[in-house]
Amino acid sequence: MAPSRSAQFDLVVLGGGPAGLAAAWEAAIAGRSVCVIEEQPALGGLCATVERDGFRFDLGGHRIISKRAALVERLRALMGDELEERERKSVILLDGVRYRYPLVARELVEKLPAALVARAAVDYGLERARDAIRDDRDERTFRQWVQRRFGRTLYDLFFGPYTEKLWGLSADELSSDWASQRISLLNLADVSLRLAGLRRGGARTYARRYLYPRGGIGALFTRLARELERLGVVFHTSARAVALVRDRDNARVTKVRVTDLRATDGDDVTSELRCGAVISSVPLGALAALVAPEDPTLAAHAAALGHRAMRFVNVLLEGPGPVLGATWVYAADARLSITRIQEPAERSASMTPPGRASIMLELPADPASAAWSEPDEALASRLLCELASVGIDLRPRVIRAFSTHARYAYPVYRLGYQRHRDALFSAVSTIDNLWTVGRQGLFRYVFMDTAMEMGFAASRAFAEGRRADSRALFAIDNNPTPHELASVLR
Repeated sequence: MAPSRSAQFDLVVLGGGPAGLAAAWEAAIAGRSVCVIEEQPALGGLCATVERDGFRFDLGGHRIISKRAALVERLRALMGDELEERERKSVILLDGVRYRYPLVARELVEKLPAALVARAAVDYGLERARDAIRDDRDERTFRQWVQRRFGRTLYDLFFGPYTEKLWGLSADELSSDWASQRISLLNLADVSLRLAGLRRGGARTYARRYLYPRGGIGALFTRLARELERLGVVFHTSARAVALVRDRDNARVTKVRVTDLRATDGDDVTSELRCGAVISSVPLGALAALVAPEDPTLAAHAAALGHRAMRFVNVLLEGPGPVLGATWVYAADARLSITRIQEPAERSASMTPPGRASIMLELPADPASAAWSEPDEALASRLLCELASVGIDLRPRVIRAFSTHARYAYPVYRLGYQRHRDALFSAVSTIDNLWTVGRQGLFRYVFMDTAMEMGFAASRAFAEGRRADSRALFAIDNNPTPHELASVLR
């Protein structure tokens, strides 16, 4: 339901993904009036689920996994018996051979050629020896960070080609911040000790158990949207904020101007919503443009902060699964255009009709590229031929395929990105009642639970009358340990 054109709300939320809906949830429970503005027709952001002919596909690989017991209990109460506890099974596909992920030293010895194993061992030993004469300043790039922990040989095999395929740029241009957040392994010895149970602690990468809604991750946000409507939250979907109106001192937002994207030519498409505060989860650059629309310097900083877009090719298959026997497969092969293959039924049997199977192929693609707009049938045929070349031939089983797109899937941690991000933060921080949260809003790779916690925190700060301080949200940890996870997954 769209708000009236001169409505008044305590809080306007820009973006209906996990962070934005969490902010709305917290404010609505506190009795505040809330309006959520979402550009897409449906809510959930990157955590949406699409359905075709009884087959369900998520936009990516989301799951409920958090060290925050209060959040997990809140989601359990919301979803009831619709949450299932599942086990993650991840592998790397290289030259048609599967390797468990995280990497297991013993398996590498068994499956790699002996000469390659020897070279990897020498490289790894050299890196350990060099640790005595270097410090973290030697780890500015993704390549430096990974080679220091795994050695040149394993970097060239498992990490370098995959990473450059994912980002479309050299690993020497990618900040080590990405590696430290996504490859939470210290070194091969550490991996072996942890997986053997001889070392405790560690990061999210090791977590095997997680919670997942039977109908896909989007079912969580569909249920949450119904709960928010019950609490009086107003949703304005297929709409975009086009201006933030401020008070005479320019210190506070007093109104949000919104365009209805479904309006036809000639209609009056603009609404003006009066508000007490704004919490935004839209891309940071887009928010900065609303704060200072005529500032060319800020526009340049925003342009320098790129996002990697993803196209998800969803393939419906005849016959039962499992197809892969893994939750997801990282495609390290340079021969493959895709970066990851997922089998939705490995998360929940409800993701496919009885007796059927499916896979989802993740393809990095710039929106200006041919791969972004290639017709579904031609694209699926091309990618399935690539899979067949590495021993996974599903072509005889294909019913049909369709695709979904995520324009802002990942923030690109290009070297020097912090300077551009900080400039945009500084502009947004000039407004006392404007918070920016979530993956896009903070230009920080965060998981779903962390994004929700950011929304909760911003909403609590608003309710307590505190001045907006989005930088403080960076203190919310993104990596629970297995011990912390075990305390909430029971």
